[in-house]
Amino acid sequence: MAGIALLVAGAGLTTVLGWQFLDLVLHENVRRAFTSSSLIFELILLALCGICWQAGYRLVFGRPDRSGTLFSRPAWLAIGTGLVVITMLMAVLIIEARRPTVLDVQVILFLGGVGVWCLVLALRRPRD
Repeated sequence: MAGIALLVAGAGLTTVLGWQFLDLVLHENVRRAFTSSSLIFELILLALCGICWQAGYRLVFGRPDRSGTLFSRPAWLAIGTGLVVITMLMAVLIIEARRPTVLDVQVILFLGGVGVWCLVLALRRPRD
């Protein structure tokens, strides 16, 4: 069931991203309103779309990769790298803007930890 839900979510995100891209190409007022924040949000949606498609496929058809994990090594590497980069950017921006709160530190440590764990999964040796 989870695999089917992820495939449906992937299809929905693909539709939304395709519609937004088509809207961006066809309408000048949408192009004028497009900002760097919009681009970052679209890239995050694109990453989520890829994660949903890959995880859904592997769950529905019972096809883990050779290492026995849900995602492939390049996917773990991309997810881990993305989380570590986002964590570093958050830390720098928060420290420049104000004194970090306990919640800021908790979020940064959590995201950084998950990112490092994804990198560990990407770089570990495959099972024989």
